[in-house]
Amino acid sequence: MRLRVGLSTCPNDTFAFHALMARAVDWRGLDFEFALADVEELNERMLAGALDASKTSFHAALHAGARWKILEAGAALGFGVGPLLLAPGRATASRRVLAPGRWTTAQLLWRLFHAAEGEPEQVVFSSIVPALERGDARLGVCIHEARFTWRERGLALVEDLGERWERETGAPLPLGGIAARAELGDDVLARLAACVRDSIEWGLAHRDACLPTMRAHAQELEERVLWQHVELYVNAQTLELGELGRRGLDALARLGGGTPFSIVGSPPGAAPRVFHLAPAADIEPLLAGARASYAPTAFARERFVHLSRAGQLDATLERHYAEPNKFSGELVLLELDFARCGDALRFETSRGGAVFPHLYREIECADVLRTWTLARDASARWRAPLLPRDPRGDRPRAARYFGAAVGAAEPAP
Repeated sequence: MRLRVGLSTCPNDTFAFHALMARAVDWRGLDFEFALADVEELNERMLAGALDASKTSFHAALHAGARWKILEAGAALGFGVGPLLLAPGRATASRRVLAPGRWTTAQLLWRLFHAAEGEPEQVVFSSIVPALERGDARLGVCIHEARFTWRERGLALVEDLGERWERETGAPLPLGGIAARAELGDDVLARLAACVRDSIEWGLAHRDACLPTMRAHAQELEERVLWQHVELYVNAQTLELGELGRRGLDALARLGGGTPFSIVGSPPGAAPRVFHLAPAADIEPLLAGARASYAPTAFARERFVHLSRAGQLDATLERHYAEPNKFSGELVLLELDFARCGDALRFETSRGGAVFPHLYREIECADVLRTWTLARDASARWRAPLLPRDPRGDRPRAARYFGAAVGAAEPAP
């Protein structure tokens, strides 16, 4: 089946989809025709029905409604990722306000937070920063590479709209994701979702191979800026929206006046991946071989150890370890051997009605496949590491893909 797929020219998207475009991953019986364009052009083409699947601003997807579904993988979403409201670095007589398109999430944020200042003029995103540099506009809602280059371009920051969103909602900001026609059917949608995840995982394992594609379509060609872009926008929610990502989408649907998004996941693997978070001081005796087993304090009362799937980790970190005054040490993330846990592992309804894995015995040293040491980022938030599968098999890599504050306890294969 041939699918018309729209992709944006942003470095995070050309990085994530390089392997799919180069056919470095299996197309899973599908056939693709790719079109690369500015995100607002993609929004318009998606809404007009000219594409079967597309990178789309979540604002546009919200407007499209039930005719389109969002893939679990491929989203640009998170904390500290939002559009910037910028101004010229010198006085200007211009009263123009520029935004990158009526269906962009940036435009939705302007409408939510600055509606009293009037409707901005919609232009191609790449023209906004040059207009501000010339003094041809007094304000610009800026996206993409402008987040990393505004200082050196001599511009002034008026407001970080992403930070405003985070303060007012407590949720990550959903910028854009992969929308696909609902009428494609569950089988095609699931295979497409799997292709997208495969492509992202391939890119994480072959960073340098993606660079020529990124350079070919980027507005900013400096390699440092390209990787800054990827490092910010390709995160745990890009691989899997998870609980935290879905919360952000729910907030956008509520504030944007739309119906909740419908999410499509890729087919499940043979063995689910399960994880446990523990304070480093508590888990160290087990990992050092000084103890045969470990269980947190609550085990004595509940008789099971709380575990999480990959997509639940960020929300678990936020719920139980967010406040620095309550927990200031290091955390260790353990991946447990699903097969070895056997019948002691059960999936049960827990937080917010979601299904979580619970281990009805203590964790034994032989259960631990690998570990990561976590540290807070610059904003004092915990970040779950990127957890892709090894492209050569099901064994996951524990690599420091982007030099984030997440270290692997064993070298990547």
